[in-house]
Amino acid sequence: MLTDFYREDEIQALIALAEISFPIDSPNNNSYKPFPKNMAEAQTYFRRFRVDLSAAFNSLHIKGLVNQQQRTWGLTPIGKEVADKIRKVRPPIYYWYKDYYSAIDSSHAFSEYSRRVFGKNLGQHGFSDLTQIHMMLGIVQLNASSSVLDAGCGSGKIAEYISDLTQASVTGIDYIPEAIIQAEKRTALKRDRLHFQVGDIETPVYDNESLDLILSIDSIYFSDPKAILACWKRLLKPMGRMAIFYLSMDGSDLSIPLREISLSYDTYDLSRQNWEHQQLKYTVASEMQEAFEIEGNSFVWENIMRESIHNQEAYDPTVSPMRRYLYIVKT
Repeated sequence: MLTDFYREDEIQALIALAEISFPIDSPNNNSYKPFPKNMAEAQTYFRRFRVDLSAAFNSLHIKGLVNQQQRTWGLTPIGKEVADKIRKVRPPIYYWYKDYYSAIDSSHAFSEYSRRVFGKNLGQHGFSDLTQIHMMLGIVQLNASSSVLDAGCGSGKIAEYISDLTQASVTGIDYIPEAIIQAEKRTALKRDRLHFQVGDIETPVYDNESLDLILSIDSIYFSDPKAILACWKRLLKPMGRMAIFYLSMDGSDLSIPLREISLSYDTYDLSRQNWEHQQLKYTVASEMQEAFEIEGNSFVWENIMRESIHNQEAYDPTVSPMRRYLYIVKT
């Protein structure tokens, strides 16, 4: 990976200069105000993980990636190309998730919130509570001989929960190192059936036709669904399956990309349950704002509120375009 060739301070310096000289706004700019006017504003990109950049510019200058322009540092043409590639690998949401998983790992407020909303604290960032997870497990019927990939596993608590229930061998993949470190440390005594690795869900390092199930819980949104599904298809054994939880705010679904790569599927409509789930999020989070603030985790609370529904009326599919589905995809 390109980022392996640079120190963290060099990576942040390149991204910061890119943000100043050719900023972009995208859906991955989670909680980051784009178009910074100076270095201080650009470094908010890195949240609490910002580092001192004073040594980075000289080393990048030696590598030909930056030069001085009227007492300030700027990107060379090669530096601009490298910075743009690194920024795509490390969008603002990368640092947001680093912050998120670091925060919730020791948050009593999040643990209590998760117990009340999801039924159990499994480090959730999404919409699948225990009822939905058990529904999915009832359909796919895993056992000790099953091999599973949890694509976008976060801190791996859902993967661990599933493996504990079914004894299946589960590998979790996520591109946030802090989340994988937590998962590996917590499950060290379960290495016979639980494995975790830092990686990209679009190109997981796995042998072709080696998996019984690929699980995706709200993790397919950030890239081209057709490309991801085509990659996952190659990893499944004959008769293997995918279980994909998918939320759409505009009524779209995965039917077109699934048909385009010749995958059959069953669809389970969870829209009403999801509406009620998001209403419950709002109710519980509203009661717990102070608890999150005391911990210094207001950004976690704010994210929960963005995922909640203030409207307490019953779900009406003729009014709301929001849809949530579980796709059980068959090879």
